[in-house]
Amino acid sequence: MLLGQIARRAKLPNVVPSQTMRSPGNCVSRRSYNVTRPARAEAQGKGDGISIAVEYSGLWGAITTFPKRRPYATNIIVATVKTSLADLIIQKAEGKKDIDWSRNGVFTAFGFAYLGVVQWFVYVTIFTRLCPNAIRFSNLPWAEKMKDRAGQIDLIKQTCYDNFIHYTFVYYPVFYFFKELIQSDPTLDKSPLAAADRGLRKYWNNCVTDNLYMWSLWVPGDLMVYACPIWMRLPLNHAISLLWTMILSSLRGGEK
Repeated sequence: MLLGQIARRAKLPNVVPSQTMRSPGNCVSRRSYNVTRPARAEAQGKGDGISIAVEYSGLWGAITTFPKRRPYATNIIVATVKTSLADLIIQKAEGKKDIDWSRNGVFTAFGFAYLGVVQWFVYVTIFTRLCPNAIRFSNLPWAEKMKDRAGQIDLIKQTCYDNFIHYTFVYYPVFYFFKELIQSDPTLDKSPLAAADRGLRKYWNNCVTDNLYMWSLWVPGDLMVYACPIWMRLPLNHAISLLWTMILSSLRGGEK
């Protein structure tokens, strides 16, 4: 993972040997050993390019700075709560008197395991390696972003990778797998292999419609997400994703 690590460096003492010197009056004087003090270690870098070391005081300060200090934990929490909440909102909007908890379980598990854990690896590790200017570009002031051609190219590359590779060939197959594993008819084979097979066949039937919905929101959305500071990337992604998850819940949540 491309997390910068700042090594502390300290210089060893420089010892200057004693030297015998003669004064003009032939008096011998000795210069004592001179030991230079070790250079003070360089200050620890503030953050690693993703998390940011910030000072805070009190409970409110700890809460408001938590996303910057702990972006990975923030991502998992937001992903899980957001995905579950989006489905609950849609179920209520559909006029359901009783919550379908198996349906909500699909979105909660998918939100935690995939959107919370796996997407961190996809966005922060893989994408930043495929697009080496990504983190540097995202942390630049807006005025500098407008002049950074290499960063702008990586912005377009990340948007294309996300929409036309990640979502199409990874996100949707995993989503349909979770649906078959958790929400499908209990009489069906619940083994992972069988669930994956049924899920992929359903996705094949729905893939054109599903991806057109996805691209219409996420192509412009990703341009914003990948241009923001790196610590804000996944929280902003989840803000847009709240809307997307409600669309997905309305589109596919009720299907068995």
